[in-house]
Amino acid sequence: MVDQDKPHEGCDMGDWGRIDVQRDSHETPFARHLGDTVLATREEWEPRTGRTALELDFASEAVRSESWAGDLRITALDRPGSPSTSVS
Repeated sequence: MVDQDKPHEGCDMGDWGRIDVQRDSHETPFARHLGDTVLATREEWEPRTGRTALELDFASEAVRSESWAGDLRITALDRPGSPSTSVS
């Protein structure tokens, strides 16, 4: 389930970069799914770098989170109908 909570502190990961946590501006694809249940998940795996993308299915659409050149990209994907993979 997507939930809203107070942001926690960011962290410095040295040579790997820094993670900054910020309050949601209510303009991200996740904002419209507050309180919705995640119906299915899919991840893309790149063996040399680890997980590179995660898709979460909701009743009306999917949301994809992926890294791109060190930045986090979150995109809404139009996927009407039931998801193909169940969450266990």
